[in-house]
Amino acid sequence: MKSHHLKILATLFFLVFTQNLISQKTTNIDWPQFIGRHDLVFEQLPLQWNEGAFVGNGQVGMMMFATMKDNCIDFHIGRQDVTDHRKAPDRKTSMGVLGASVMFDFPRLDIGRMALRPAGKILSGSLRQDMWNAEIRGTIVTDLGTITLRAYTPYQRMLNIFEISSTETIDGKPAAYKWEFRPGNPASPRVQVFPWSDKIYVTNPKPVLSSENGIHSCVQTLLAGGDYATSWQEQSGKNNSSTLYVSIANEVPAVNKSKAVAENTIREALKTSKKKMEKEHRNWWHAFYQKSFLSIPDAQMESFYWIQMYKMATCSRPDSPALDLFGPYFRVSQWPGLWWNLNVQLTYWNVLQSNHLELGENLITLIDEQFEALLTKFDNPKLGDFTWTMHNYWLQLRYGGNWQVLNEKWLPKATQISKLYEKRLVRNDKGQLEMTEMESPEYEGFKIYKNSSYNLALYRWLLTAMIECSEKNNSTQSEIAQWKTTLNALIPLPINENGVMIGSEQALDKSHRHYSHLLGLYPLFVLNPDNENDRKLVDKSVVHWHQIGGGKELAGYSFTGAASLYAALGRGNDAEAIMHHFLNGNIGISLLLSNTFYVEVGGKNPVIETPLSAANAISEMLLQSWGGKIRIFPAMPDKWQEVSFDKLRTQGAFLVSAVRKNGQTQWVKIKSLAGEPCIVKIPGWTKAFLKNKGRKITLTTLPNNEFALDLKAGEEVVLLLESNSKIVPVEPINLPANKFNFYGVKKGKELKWDQNWQLPEYTL
Repeated sequence: MKSHHLKILATLFFLVFTQNLISQKTTNIDWPQFIGRHDLVFEQLPLQWNEGAFVGNGQVGMMMFATMKDNCIDFHIGRQDVTDHRKAPDRKTSMGVLGASVMFDFPRLDIGRMALRPAGKILSGSLRQDMWNAEIRGTIVTDLGTITLRAYTPYQRMLNIFEISSTETIDGKPAAYKWEFRPGNPASPRVQVFPWSDKIYVTNPKPVLSSENGIHSCVQTLLAGGDYATSWQEQSGKNNSSTLYVSIANEVPAVNKSKAVAENTIREALKTSKKKMEKEHRNWWHAFYQKSFLSIPDAQMESFYWIQMYKMATCSRPDSPALDLFGPYFRVSQWPGLWWNLNVQLTYWNVLQSNHLELGENLITLIDEQFEALLTKFDNPKLGDFTWTMHNYWLQLRYGGNWQVLNEKWLPKATQISKLYEKRLVRNDKGQLEMTEMESPEYEGFKIYKNSSYNLALYRWLLTAMIECSEKNNSTQSEIAQWKTTLNALIPLPINENGVMIGSEQALDKSHRHYSHLLGLYPLFVLNPDNENDRKLVDKSVVHWHQIGGGKELAGYSFTGAASLYAALGRGNDAEAIMHHFLNGNIGISLLLSNTFYVEVGGKNPVIETPLSAANAISEMLLQSWGGKIRIFPAMPDKWQEVSFDKLRTQGAFLVSAVRKNGQTQWVKIKSLAGEPCIVKIPGWTKAFLKNKGRKITLTTLPNNEFALDLKAGEEVVLLLESNSKIVPVEPINLPANKFNFYGVKKGKELKWDQNWQLPEYTL
């Protein structure tokens, strides 16, 4: 009897302990303070676009810098959907029109700059890019006094707001600063950079400036029809202060509507209290950051990650166009739009694991709306570029955990792409299916190769994903059987003594920046790092790729890509080292700037995808979810003894949190949003104890540090190494304060040369 009572007491104690454990607070984050340690701090004024401070709302935004030779502070404003639309007069863009070119038919167009002119001569200044509140604050010192400013782009409005206060005086009286709008050149940037191309391009007419009832406007008419407009109004305040509202509207292809929309946006802002607009704006940003969290024992890398999260949210929103090379931060470039052979794919990886799927919705919309046109465009040796983009589409839905949507939206598109690949297959004398000449992006320019590893890996992934999707949704068995037959007959990736080749008749025999031939490992995982033979193959392939030719042709994304590849292989030390090389070292034809933007061709061409993909590579050291398994801390550098993350998302729609202390995983929390099968791999764990509320959930211990859970949608569990372990809260890693705010222009660290294209000034 006594023994029975003891068992009951023990059971009651265990239940009470479990409830207390599960209800225990698992995070301890002072969000304003934490995000604040990553603010970009400009100890001196940025002097060109390539080092500017930036704010945006996913559609509209601006880049701020000082133009000292003209004694002004420039705010280069942009709106993502402002493009030409030649060959499509009845649409906003001619993207998708047969024969239309991003260079000349639907390039991004320059809206212009709003210039703040102090009364005195600019002497110095400093800025802080406040990420928690998504605003720029700063001080401009002139020989007549000081100007303080605040600038932000309200998330809910297509508007930029500038608050100015001045102490400048002349003879003891307030000296007036002024605003001046400078329209951008409405010609394709490609034509501006390469004037010879004006023989095949006629520029748009000059804009028309007007003023009515205190609102100033600039209307830019397009030769293809329609117009876009910028409107602004200054509202004076007390003691030489004012607030300027600048709105950009784009009602193309409609005629004579953009000006009215832009002006109405100004009027609505003037009727709304500034506090209300500020609160709406801040509430959105504060909620955005708190959807996930990570902290690592590397202040620079941690800051870089969070700045990219901020940047992505300033550049993408569900109702904006798919993110091109600029986002809302336009500048003249020889690449004035969206590119498909690596750029758009890398751009969107960071939204997945960070639990910001909403920022990837516009890419899905683009593909849904333009699929048939894109299929026609890529029905050639460049088919792999579109197939790779469809992998992004697949990832977006897999992280969302909805097989039904995959079956309804993705599978029909994948089937059509598969049919295009089928036309390029030939059977050899061994009965294998080989692939005719196709591209491997950027190797020897645009040459094509038999059995291109790029396309073979993509087609192998496509078939595998189609089979899995069809089996999940009980699709036609005959189709599944046909795909399996094709997959089994498909020739393996061509290899030699150095690893994966470009094609069966082309070795990787010179330095090459693109990792297209290595897509089989990352991000496709048709080569499996858990398989010893695949692992050895990929290992030597990655090493060879970076070492050949001394790496002289590598670019920035060669390093971010290598970091992801090394993370996939579990080589945390190598992933961390190569990421630091990207952040601080020589990255060939590329430059990573003090504001974390990335440029090529001597700094003249911004290319947004590389730093965004670097953020993803950082998070992949903490969490991965390929191959049907959630992998906790899969690629930890030896020096990262303490790491924590909260609500990172995985394939299958799981939200995962974990803490690492003293080099050991302390606990893991998993919430299932879709009820998919759950296998979690925790290095160093041979056993686990499960705690949860509600029904009893089965935990099955598997070989190789793996555990299976039978979670239903909405259920959440905590896994512990010991049954009596305490939950150490997810919280920021304690780092020296002097390591914070790494980015922004520091004293004496400005760029030493003008990195803009040298173009004639555009005048009206």
